[in-house]
Amino acid sequence: MLAPLTGGDPVETKALLDDFLATTAQDLQGLDAARAAGDLAALARQAHKIKGAARLVGAQPLAEAALAAETAAKAADWAQVLPACADLVTAAERLKRHLAGIDGQSR
Repeated sequence: MLAPLTGGDPVETKALLDDFLATTAQDLQGLDAARAAGDLAALARQAHKIKGAARLVGAQPLAEAALAAETAAKAADWAQVLPACADLVTAAERLKRHLAGIDGQSR
């Protein structure tokens, strides 16, 4: 999935994924701030950003969780927003742990 972006270079792939994880962490902070402030429009924007980036790197479970949060926020469905945000954080953490495991195996 990342080969077209990195030319298949493992160093470039790792750099891209590290940047993706750092950006996702910032986006999740923005999402949490929007949730805490009750700003559904900002929450939907943050979820949309995460969804797009996740799709770009092939992180489908993260993209799906972001889509659920975005959809719930756009519908102003707080009963779904809160669990969708929790699922999004969980998906991001799973991805982070998965990538850390892969990185640890390559050493």
